[in-house]
Amino acid sequence: MPLPAHVPVLIAGGGPVGLMLAALLAEYGIATLTLEADDDYCSGSRAICISRRSQEIMGWVGADRPLTATGLAWTGGRSYYRNSEVLHFEMPHDPLQRYAPMVNIQQYAVEEYAHQAMQRHPELAALRWSARLAALRTDTDGVTAEVEAEGGRHTVRADWLIACDGGRSTVREAMGLRLEGMQYEGRYVIVDIEQASSRPVERLAWFDPPSNPGSTLLMHRQPGNVWRVDYQIRDDEDPEEAVKPENVLPRVQSHLDMIGETAPWKPLWISIYNAKCLTLGSYRHGRVLFAGDAAHLVPIFGVRGLNSGLDDAGNLAWKLAWVLQGQAPASLLDSYSVERVHATRQNLAYGAKSTEFMAPPDFGFRLMREAALRLALSDERVRQLINPRQSAPISYDASPLNLDDGAPQAGAAAAPGQPAPEALLLD
Repeated sequence: MPLPAHVPVLIAGGGPVGLMLAALLAEYGIATLTLEADDDYCSGSRAICISRRSQEIMGWVGADRPLTATGLAWTGGRSYYRNSEVLHFEMPHDPLQRYAPMVNIQQYAVEEYAHQAMQRHPELAALRWSARLAALRTDTDGVTAEVEAEGGRHTVRADWLIACDGGRSTVREAMGLRLEGMQYEGRYVIVDIEQASSRPVERLAWFDPPSNPGSTLLMHRQPGNVWRVDYQIRDDEDPEEAVKPENVLPRVQSHLDMIGETAPWKPLWISIYNAKCLTLGSYRHGRVLFAGDAAHLVPIFGVRGLNSGLDDAGNLAWKLAWVLQGQAPASLLDSYSVERVHATRQNLAYGAKSTEFMAPPDFGFRLMREAALRLALSDERVRQLINPRQSAPISYDASPLNLDDGAPQAGAAAAPGQPAPEALLLD
């Protein structure tokens, strides 16, 4: 089938953020064409922890139902220093809440559920596999994109282009834009293994475990009897050697032996990661908008990466729909950038704090972490320092959508830009 000559919205990148944007826009009656360079959903678990807010956003298009039916909900976790527990944390939750604080599920499942939600509106939301944006030209009225697909090059005119094409964004590079911030040197090997287990679903972390001395190791259960294992490698280890099965499997086996997981297992996927705290200064550049990893790269510690991308999608979709439907001026989209850049900077601050504890960048940070872990063995007041998920709800205090109506009224639930508090609603 030939590519259309014109679309209202062209989405570069068919990962979870791009697919969710297409599904959300379709709910508002907006037609999109999504281009994905790969020929299927992603491989490996990648981002696995889906927050309550992300579940809510997925619920706007019905994608929450398969996610909560398949995913593994959890409410807390445990941290160990060597082989002693030093932290047991619980996230705020209530049985009356619709969604669990976190659900573990592989990223490819999130992509599948978002794609299924797109298919509720097949006349509006189109996805092309094995199609990539090769070049683009922007003007005041839209974007002209050169697309490589089906063995040839095609020209597609779009009123708006949304870049959801990941950390190595082609759109960002074509426009000469650069992410700003910092990158950490510490590397983690990421491994999916298949092994039956009866352990509770919770986040597990070990600092300097006897199984892997000097390392930090994380474990999460996933659907399908899959363990996600992340472990830090030494600074002097070659990353190409570190991901070879002959070097990975003994380290995983050593840890499984230590914690008493004796069932047969096999590796499914191996990758490597290092933390980045990077963002664009603006997520709107004329008729081009950026979301997800194309806009920002957030450390995995504290599970803010994919979740912040889905929050981008939830913020952008209704605003772009209103603009396209003539219900708001294009300047409404400036609020998307202001709000989400602010949220990213907050996430980067929390993510940097978590990274500096989980993968200390120098001797000083290692010394402070060692002191905190040793003190946590006997002093519970220190233990919260070990929790990598320390954060607070994002407040859009400086959003251009806020109106200054004078002093807050007595009894007001929340000031403009502040998250609304949890409350029961009367029938």
